[in-house]
Amino acid sequence: MKILSLFAVVLVWLPISTAVGQTADISPEQFGLEHICEFLNLKPDDISFRSDFTEPDSFRLKIVAELMSHPLSMIDYVSETKDAWVPGQPEIPSAILSQDLIGEYQTDRSQPYQPNTSEIQRKHNLYFANLSLNQLLSKAALYLDVIIPKSAEKALARLSSEQRSFLVNEFPELLIIHEEEEFFSIEENDSLEKTEEAYTEQFVEFGTLIDKDPIVAAGIDCLRQILLDVGVLRDALRRGELSKQELIKGTSYLPNQTTAQHFLGLQKGWAVGGPGNDYYEGDYYFILDVGGDDVYNLSYDPANPHCVIIIDLSGDDHYRSKTNFTLGSGCLSVGLLLDFEGNDRYDAKSFGLGSAFFGFGLLYDARGDDRYDGDTHVQGAGTFGIGLLIDESGRDIYNGALHCQGFGFVEGLGAIYEIDGSDSYYAGGKYKDVLRYEDHYLSLSQGFGYGLRPYASGGIGAIFDMKGNDSYYSDIFAQGTSYWWSLGIIYDSSGNDNYQSFQYAQGTATHMSLGVLIDDCGNDVYFGKGLMQGCGHDYSCGLLLDRSGDDTYTAYDLSQAAGSANGAGVLIDNEGNDRYSVRNSDNTHGYGNPRRSFGSIGLFIDLAGSDQYQGYGCDNHYWKTPSKWGGGIDIEINPPDTTAGENTQ
Repeated sequence: MKILSLFAVVLVWLPISTAVGQTADISPEQFGLEHICEFLNLKPDDISFRSDFTEPDSFRLKIVAELMSHPLSMIDYVSETKDAWVPGQPEIPSAILSQDLIGEYQTDRSQPYQPNTSEIQRKHNLYFANLSLNQLLSKAALYLDVIIPKSAEKALARLSSEQRSFLVNEFPELLIIHEEEEFFSIEENDSLEKTEEAYTEQFVEFGTLIDKDPIVAAGIDCLRQILLDVGVLRDALRRGELSKQELIKGTSYLPNQTTAQHFLGLQKGWAVGGPGNDYYEGDYYFILDVGGDDVYNLSYDPANPHCVIIIDLSGDDHYRSKTNFTLGSGCLSVGLLLDFEGNDRYDAKSFGLGSAFFGFGLLYDARGDDRYDGDTHVQGAGTFGIGLLIDESGRDIYNGALHCQGFGFVEGLGAIYEIDGSDSYYAGGKYKDVLRYEDHYLSLSQGFGYGLRPYASGGIGAIFDMKGNDSYYSDIFAQGTSYWWSLGIIYDSSGNDNYQSFQYAQGTATHMSLGVLIDDCGNDVYFGKGLMQGCGHDYSCGLLLDRSGDDTYTAYDLSQAAGSANGAGVLIDNEGNDRYSVRNSDNTHGYGNPRRSFGSIGLFIDLAGSDQYQGYGCDNHYWKTPSKWGGGIDIEINPPDTTAGENTQ
């Protein structure tokens, strides 16, 4: 970060008499950043944080380290990652996202287990008459019985039995909060904190021995292969070449002393359901259901991890968890849940609905108005792996309590791709932030990256919502926010959106991390109390970019382009007639507080429209705030043509 002389910065009101022309080959936000930096005697590259500001750890992701060096590059990175989605092909964003799970000092990626010829060509007793169905089942068996378990063993090969047991029993406690903790005494809270710190230190001693790459790669390969065969079946059904009942037609003859469980697809833990309403209960390896309004009441034992594949072709289905680690959950393995049609309901406990816990977990829902409910580490949550939830259509509802809706923990990436429909996201309301408030709750969700300070760097948490008038509700830590060497993202492409939170939200980063919220278009509302709307605290950069629409921003303090403790906060609004309201004008609208002898940076940029301010800013002005390297501009880079319609004769 550039060190400037310690001079007193005073308020400057400079009315703009002429419009500022934008250079054609750069984006409005890039122009605005260069323009305000020139005004404040800065350069955009002055917003930069070196890795040696803290002691590096072996869990740090390369992409996070690179973006920390050039935080404003978050805009391009997020836009490119949003474009990873391809209709009907969830394997593509999965593969692209996996590239960002390489470590800062990692030089190569381990491959999944490669089966030998005998494993590939092993014979099965076939029950079903349809060749394509048998091909799907054979391919699933190869992954379930061979490739994925042996890839998981490869990933954990260097761990002792005690260390593996620690991953299942103690490590989840670093993510879980128990409701009774709200009523703990000071002594009990101190004891709990010491226990969790001891767990963290114990994990750091051996965590670098874990190689997540083989499991993640095996899961993506499995997804790719399974989707090819499912596509063949769905095409045949769609063309009317066979009925659902014909698809699952079996043999009319069973050899003597042979039961159904000797046949592929009917063995223990496997099920193939017909077009009627089916009920599934227990711990399954594989389910294919061709239709009907089905009920899934599923369980999973993390002490005996295995791959789970669920494929439902149609129907209004109800998926329920009896235990944690179900419904698209990759717990020390791979979990795939693929639902192609219907208005579905998903009721999970914790670690589900597109959750990766040392593995790869995907929930893919192609059509329908769906509801997703879960507790902790759900709805696109990743720890040492990729947790992904992709919903391609419908008006959907997401309810979670903690570490959910695009959450990335250590060496993890968790994301939601929500493609179409007006959706509602709610995170929080269950686990109180007892150390600070009596009436507010931790969210740590909705595009939130989280690390274990100061032991282990965090991951990447993201929401990419393409269409619809969406609502985001949270309380503390959410909506494109991060903590400790991690990255939090929200990218909303269109619609009139509503962002409501209380603290640490809406493009905010804390303690050596990065947070970004980008909204492309729509008349949006941003509301919260403090440390939000483009706020960076403690060697961090938080950025909020709204590209168009008549928007309303409301906050109390240390928000709307605020840098704190050597952080950088940036708020950019490219177009629209906007309203900015703050309660405290002393640390908002382009503010950087003086800390550690060289201060912080706050950049407030509005590039078009007739805007209203309640606070420090002003329409059609430049200003410097009484702080370290903070200020704002409200200019017209593309002024309206005032001569349009005039009589030129």
